[in-house]
Amino acid sequence: MYRRLLGLAIFVLVFREAQGQLSLSLQEPPAGVVQKSQLWNLALIYAGNSSINIAIGITLVDVNDNQPVLTAKSAPITLTKGVKQLKQVDLAPIDYNYYSPSFSRLSDALLPVGNYRACYTIYAAERAHGEVLAEDCISIEVIPLNPPQLSMPEDSSKIQTPYPQFSWMPPAPVALFTDLNYELLVTEVRENQTAESAIQENLPLYHASRLSSMLLNYPGSGKSLDTGKIYAWRIVAKNGNAFAAQSDVWTFKVEPEKQQLLIPAGGIYYELKPSGNYEGTGLLPDRILGIKYYSYDKTRAAVLRIVDESGKLVKEYSRTVEYGNNFWVIELNKSFSPSITYRVVIADLQGTGYSASFKIQN
Repeated sequence: MYRRLLGLAIFVLVFREAQGQLSLSLQEPPAGVVQKSQLWNLALIYAGNSSINIAIGITLVDVNDNQPVLTAKSAPITLTKGVKQLKQVDLAPIDYNYYSPSFSRLSDALLPVGNYRACYTIYAAERAHGEVLAEDCISIEVIPLNPPQLSMPEDSSKIQTPYPQFSWMPPAPVALFTDLNYELLVTEVRENQTAESAIQENLPLYHASRLSSMLLNYPGSGKSLDTGKIYAWRIVAKNGNAFAAQSDVWTFKVEPEKQQLLIPAGGIYYELKPSGNYEGTGLLPDRILGIKYYSYDKTRAAVLRIVDESGKLVKEYSRTVEYGNNFWVIELNKSFSPSITYRVVIADLQGTGYSASFKIQN
């Protein structure tokens, strides 16, 4: 009994000495990528004369909801007087417990993106007591090295469609994310506004969230973007519902679509001649038909008809006829078959018919 009481008295004296002469030296890591092993980079300063056995516990808390996501406790180590610089390898084996789905899927390499508070507790290693000898906390911010990078539409570009396609590159490293998703914001830039202020202050014309792909077509159901106006867009990367990083703000402008000039192959226009003057059948290498017609009438509206071999109407087109040579180009749709010979027909004011025949090459 005496020996037990003596042992307990000695422990109490050592413990009280340790409580007053043991301190932690913690340094907040710079914001960025943080490895799980870095949680154990710390220094212990012990000023006592007797050696003590201690263990280190860590509680990692998500500051967004103040809930623990991870706890861990090291193996016991012995401290003697002086400064002891520690790393993960000095404290193995370490027992981890995870309280968040993000951390339960965590690799051993990196902490997920987020803002955390890491609280350290130094315990007396004796299992029967485990008294707290020292405590301290630091903040840890894990952010990607690179935010998402915008690709298309290019910055300050001029596009031809009011329904553009947006694309971007992911933040890096992707391994920091356990539930990577994106938000797309598009808004109008008003006069005397910068792109950054427009994306922050104006109501978005279009907002898409929980995007898993890095490609999105502006929906046909969305508000059509006007020509001549400047629009700003940004991508926000999230880990689950938590903000992770955001791209720069780029702008683009919608211009009127340019009308494509149709030119018949080889610049060949088939001349419409009075019916009965057989000139042979023209062969079209594509579906672009060029027609030439000389009119002796004054300017008037006319109807140009295309009929098949049996004389059945296939298509008709309204045209304005000027005195002299008229040149028209028609793009033939899929209703015209390469296996059929067609005839283009027009009549002048005197009722005289003019025509030319053609066939689409296979």
